[in-house]
Amino acid sequence: MRREVRQWVERVVQEKAPQAPVLEVGALNINGTCRDLFPQESYIGLDTQEGKGVDMVGDIMEPLRILYYGFNTVLCLETLEHIAQPFKALMRMHDCLIPGGLFIGSWVFKFAIHHAPDYWRVTPAGFRYALEQAGFEEINIETEGEGPVGVFATARRPNEVAT
Repeated sequence: MRREVRQWVERVVQEKAPQAPVLEVGALNINGTCRDLFPQESYIGLDTQEGKGVDMVGDIMEPLRILYYGFNTVLCLETLEHIAQPFKALMRMHDCLIPGGLFIGSWVFKFAIHHAPDYWRVTPAGFRYALEQAGFEEINIETEGEGPVGVFATARRPNEVAT
């Protein structure tokens, strides 16, 4: 994990105090993790392959029973560029959250191709649009570095009004 991503997540955790249960999408620890910054009770690291940091092997794009559990926090860092359908994946993450739940994510923009498959890059406006299309509100977009190198976002699933 790039140092800049870790520093941004540390700040978000201090400001927003994310609550358990936490779902991390793309949890395989290839070059660092932010897992230690979050409540560990009911923390589930999901990835398509086994390895360090992975509690459950599965694909966010597939129907998995755990995804209907109702998470307070969904974390997706440096992963969306590796998902063939990132807009659909964000919709799935939105649906995993309880009303008012917090999404914390990063997506590279100006960065070398890495860890195949590597499909997508996103601008700040593109990340905002993808989150809006997925149904998120209270979207906050930040950028990192020249270009920018990365785009960071927090957002919330709306508090649905009971009918």
